[in-house]
Amino acid sequence: MNYRAWQVKKADEAGEQALTAAGCGPLLARVLSARGINTPQAAAQCLDEQAPLSDPFLMKDMDRAAERIHAAIENDEPIVIFGDYDVDGVSATAILYECLTNLGAQVRCKLPSRSGGGYGITKEALDALAAKGYTLVVTVDNGISAVQEAAHAKELGVDLVITDHHLPPETLPDAVAVVDPKRLDDESPFKDLCGAGVAFKLCAALEGCDDPAELLEPFGELAALGTIADVMPLVGENRTIVREGLSVLQDTMRPGLQALMENAGCAGKPITAETVSYTLAPRLNAAGRMDSASVALKLLLCENEEQAAGIAARLSEINADRQHTEQQITAAALEKLAADPARTHDRVIVVAGEGWHPGVIGIVASRLMERYGRPVIVISTENGEGRGSGRAPGSFNLHAGLCACAPCLIRYGGHAAAAGLTIEEEKIGVFRKAINDWAAREYPVPKPAALSIDAEVRIAELTVGAVQQLSRLEPFGGGNPVPRLVIRNAVVDGIWPLGNEGRHSRIRLRQGNAVCFVSLFGTPPDDLPYRVGMMVEAVVEVSIFQGRGNPMVSAHCKAIRPAELGNAPSEQAAWFEALLAGTAMPYSERAANLPTRAETAAVYRMIRSGNVFAEDLQPVFAAAGPQNTGKTLASITALQELGLIEQQGSRLLPVAVSEKKDLASAPILKKLAEPDGDQPE
Repeated sequence: MNYRAWQVKKADEAGEQALTAAGCGPLLARVLSARGINTPQAAAQCLDEQAPLSDPFLMKDMDRAAERIHAAIENDEPIVIFGDYDVDGVSATAILYECLTNLGAQVRCKLPSRSGGGYGITKEALDALAAKGYTLVVTVDNGISAVQEAAHAKELGVDLVITDHHLPPETLPDAVAVVDPKRLDDESPFKDLCGAGVAFKLCAALEGCDDPAELLEPFGELAALGTIADVMPLVGENRTIVREGLSVLQDTMRPGLQALMENAGCAGKPITAETVSYTLAPRLNAAGRMDSASVALKLLLCENEEQAAGIAARLSEINADRQHTEQQITAAALEKLAADPARTHDRVIVVAGEGWHPGVIGIVASRLMERYGRPVIVISTENGEGRGSGRAPGSFNLHAGLCACAPCLIRYGGHAAAAGLTIEEEKIGVFRKAINDWAAREYPVPKPAALSIDAEVRIAELTVGAVQQLSRLEPFGGGNPVPRLVIRNAVVDGIWPLGNEGRHSRIRLRQGNAVCFVSLFGTPPDDLPYRVGMMVEAVVEVSIFQGRGNPMVSAHCKAIRPAELGNAPSEQAAWFEALLAGTAMPYSERAANLPTRAETAAVYRMIRSGNVFAEDLQPVFAAAGPQNTGKTLASITALQELGLIEQQGSRLLPVAVSEKKDLASAPILKKLAEPDGDQPE
C-alpha cells in the first residue's frame, strides 16, 4: 500500500502578480513563484539567461592532468581511457576519445563489464594494461575511490589521471592528478557535473579554450546525454550544457545518434530531456546491462551510416531483451513475495532469486519500491554468492543501513537512494533480519512518501498558450522537474481504454463547461476504481500534443483520488504498515484503530459489491470516512486472515466458506486489542 501524501507548495500571490506584470502568463507565474522564483530578475535568469561555463582550470589538479596528457601526446605515448558501462561513462569516454584523437594522441578505450569485475578500475585491469606496455591511464566517471588501485598502478609504473564526479573518500588516491569537483579542496564554482561534464571540462583545458562553451558544438550533445541519463540537477552549468546539447542533438551530424533516434522512432520530432531519459538513454544503457557497453560506445563514435544503422538495431534488440528480462524477474520477485505476504510488510523488502540477471536487478528494485513505497533490495544468487542492488525513497538512507550490516556482507557501496552489495547466499536471511532490525530502530514509524505538487489549477486555465509557456522552464530533470499541477473537484465524465492492448486508461475530467483528457498509464478501465460521475482530484503533468490538426493539451495523470480525501489515509496507512512490520504501538493508538463488528461488516458489504480494488483502496477510505482508514485496513486484513476474502485479479472478492468464522480471532484484531502491561483488559 503506497499512498503518498500530496504536498502542494505554498502559493505566493505577490510573487505571481509581479511575474505576471513582467510578462509571464498566469500559470507560468504561479509555478515559478511556488518554486521560490518570485521576481522578474530571478525569472529572467531562470527562463532566458544561461549560466556561463566556468574556467576548467579552476578545478583542482586540472593543470596537472592537462600537463601529463599533453606530454603523452608530444612523446607519442599511448593513452588508455578507462570509462564506465552506463550512459554517463560511455558518453565521457566518447568525448575524451574524440578530443584526444583530434589532438593527435594514440588512444585506446577500455570499459568494464558488470560480469567481469564490475564498476571502476581494478588491479587486474591495470596488470593487463601494464603487461601490454601502457604507461598512462585516464579514468572518466570513476576512480575517486580507487586508493588501492592507484597505489598498485604506481608499483607497476603506470601513471594514473583520475577524472570523476562521485563523492571522494577521506583519503584520495595517490595519482598524477585527481580531478573531481566534489573534492573538499576543489574551488571550482559548480559541483554537480556528471562524469561526461568533467570529461568535457578536461577537453576544454586540453584545447586551451578561452570559453568552454566553444566545445558545446562538437561535444555538447554527448555531455547532455550523460548529464540527463545520470539524473544530475539541471541547474547552473548543467542547464547550459543540456540546453545547448539538446539543440545540437536535434540536428546531430553524428551517424550513430541519427541511427539511434531513427530506430527509436523520434527522428524529426522535438528532442527533449524526456526523450533522452525515456527513449535514448535506456537503449544505450541496455548495452552495459545485458551485453557489452562497447556496443554503445561504438555507436556514439561511428562515422558510417550503414554501420550505425546496424549497431542501433542491435541496441534495440538488446533493450527489448532487457525489458523482457526485467519483466520476468519482476514477476518472479512478486511471486516470491506473494508466497510469503508477511515479507511485504518488512521495512526493507529483501528478495532473492537464483540466476536473476545482475544487469536489471536495480531496475526491478526500483519497480518494487514504487509498488510498495519502501526500500527494496533485489539479490541475484549464483554459485553460493549473491549480488544485490537496492533502491530507497528519499526519507531512507540505504547506504547507512548497509554500513550497519557490514558484518553480513562481503562488500557494498552506493549512497542513500541506491546501493549495491555482494553477500554469501547463506547469509541472506541473516542480512534481511539485520537490516530490518536497524530500520526498526532508525525509522520506527515511517512517514508516507510525499508527492510534491507545484500549484493548484482549474481545467479552464489549461489552455494551449498557458501550457506552451511552461515549456520555457525546459529542460526538465533533476533539480528542475516537470511542473505538477493538481485539479480539484472534477467530475469523471468518461473513461476509455488507451493503447493497442487497452492496458492504460483515458479519462475525461470536467469542471463546469471545461474538460480535459487525462492519460493514466498502467491501469486499464476495468481495473480503475473510479467511475463516471465520481468527484475526484488528480495530479497531472501537462504538455502540448501535436496531432493531425491543431496542437492540443496533453495531461499525464501522476495520481488520482476521491475529492476531499486529504492526506489522513496516507498517514494512517503508513502507521498501519509499521504496526504490521512489528513496531510497538501504544495501546491508545491501537485501540483507536480497532474496528467494531459493524464497521468490518460495512467493509465486507463493499467488497461483496465487487468494486473494491486491491491496488487502490482510496475510494473505500472515502466511503468509510478518511479518519477511519486504520480501521478500514484492519477490517480488510482481518477478513483476509480468516479466509473470507481474497484478491482475484485486481479486485478483492468474497470467498465461499463452509463454516462460521469468529471475527475476533483474526490476529490483527487481537494485536490491536492487546492491552499494554499495565492496561486493564
